[in-house]
Amino acid sequence: MSSNLKIGKQIKLLREDMKINQAELAKKMGFSRPTITHIEAGKRDLEILELIKFAKIFKIDPASFLHDNERAKIKTKNINKLHNFIFHPEKLKNLILYILEKCGGKPNLGETVLYKLLYFCDFDNYEINGTSITGMNYVKLQFGPVPQAKEYKLVINKMIKNNDLKIITQKYHGMLQKRYIAMRESNQISDQEKIIINEVIFKYSDMNARSIENFVHGDAPWRETGFQEIINYNLVFRREPPYAHKDYEKDFEQASLDDIIKDLGPISKEEHDYYSNL
Repeated sequence: MSSNLKIGKQIKLLREDMKINQAELAKKMGFSRPTITHIEAGKRDLEILELIKFAKIFKIDPASFLHDNERAKIKTKNINKLHNFIFHPEKLKNLILYILEKCGGKPNLGETVLYKLLYFCDFDNYEINGTSITGMNYVKLQFGPVPQAKEYKLVINKMIKNNDLKIITQKYHGMLQKRYIAMRESNQISDQEKIIINEVIFKYSDMNARSIENFVHGDAPWRETGFQEIINYNLVFRREPPYAHKDYEKDFEQASLDDIIKDLGPISKEEHDYYSNL
């Protein structure tokens, strides 16, 4: 099988995985639809810069196009693997108590806002420190990520039973609002975790339910998850501003260029400088 045909088949598989048609891919690439047809059929040569652009769209390593990889190997590393965290009920209890200590008195902070603060605490900590604070699963629902019920309710019910927490219902701007009231202070929150939690509180705790729902819909982990599915923590590495804590696009491009230059083998200094400064 020729190199062009192998790359064309990879591009077709990736396009189908992304659930877009040839016309949509052509628009992203700045090509005509017939050009994509020819590429997928192996009837058109591709330049290095075009391969890089395809790779950015599919969020894969461009060097994958230079090898005879299987379909599973050309997807972004680890993105499609679900995390394997252990859920820590005590950490969830103390995270809730800590958030309530810091901002529970704000009139906007009902259960809906609390759900989103918990989500950002866990996912931001995973992005920055490589682990979730609570290990809790979150599910994509219409109004944003929510804690998985079987984990969350177990902790909440126990907190209420032990008089660690009270939940009241009141009206807020004409709507019923469920509010949490902490009955004791938190513990088991590390200083490193407090840095993340405090930043989340600073950024989002003044948002009302509608505002924070709309905001979280732009975050890659929620956006790229199917309805009612568990949200994959690894999707934080597809984040973009203002959600991302790192410039993943820049890191991705540099790593991709380094891999391509390495795979190209011996090249002149002029060529090396050209690819390094793209």
